[in-house]
Amino acid sequence: MIRRRTALAAGFATLAPLAARSQSTWKPTKPIRMIVPYGPGGSADQVARLYADKMSTALGQQIIVEDKPGASGGVGAAMVASSAPDGYTLLLSPTAIMAITPSVRKVPYDPEALTAVCRLSTPVLPVTITTKLGAKSWQEFVVLAKQNPGQYWYGSSGLGTITHLTGEVLTRAAGIKMQHAPYKTIVDATGDIFDGRIQMVFDPSFVPYHKAGKVRTVLQEGAMRLPDLPDVPTAREAGLDLKGFRERSWFGLLAPKGTPQDALDRISGEAAKAAAQPDLQEKLVGVAQIAQHQSPADFGRQVSEDRVYFAGLIKELDIKLE
Repeated sequence: MIRRRTALAAGFATLAPLAARSQSTWKPTKPIRMIVPYGPGGSADQVARLYADKMSTALGQQIIVEDKPGASGGVGAAMVASSAPDGYTLLLSPTAIMAITPSVRKVPYDPEALTAVCRLSTPVLPVTITTKLGAKSWQEFVVLAKQNPGQYWYGSSGLGTITHLTGEVLTRAAGIKMQHAPYKTIVDATGDIFDGRIQMVFDPSFVPYHKAGKVRTVLQEGAMRLPDLPDVPTAREAGLDLKGFRERSWFGLLAPKGTPQDALDRISGEAAKAAAQPDLQEKLVGVAQIAQHQSPADFGRQVSEDRVYFAGLIKELDIKLE
């Protein structure tokens, strides 16, 4: 398994930098807070802790990861947006915080009050269903869903999140009708999918439950199959057109607007060095993430482009979030 994970990480080596480009001399003099706007145990929390561990050593100051769930990530985002712009408060952000939710519903933060630091990773999406239906494959699940239109539910980490949009795009691509069950954090959906109160979720944190036989992962979206799911086909292999939106799913770091450029460059540079390390790449693959770094400027452009893209996709699919 280790060899297979290493090979997969190597296959994406071009996504991670070989060395940090930044020459910033900014040196933190106290611990740095990394706010995760979701609950513990989810994908965002896992990515945050893996990077925080590596970057703390390099920066000479501890990066403290704090989970602040609520309002589909809005509570944590608002906390960082209103923090002092001094480099000591960061937000571990998924795509939705900046590129999806603010354009379709009222949020408790101003996205313009946040600035890009760097991209960290690209998630690979496992699609997991309850075992209570008896379906053993994606195709079998689709048959059941078509026989019961509007009777099945998919869980997400909240309104306007990437997992919410995933449910809409995936079900429409498959020609099935399901209802949306938003949770404060995707971990809160665990008991409901175990018991069959909801039928589908999208998060790498459910892969261990798949291995334990408590749920069944039947599909994954990514360039290739994960080592932990060698027999689970990708969406492309299943003939699904997800309109390319998964390629725009990311986790990255944001900071309060006005944070000194030398601080942004130093943090980004250390994240780049971390992303280039094979052991971190392997650990990320183990939680269904691919290391992928972008500088403050490149990540800022990515965010702007994705905001336009998702606004168009939401309009095209006529998704109503409120």
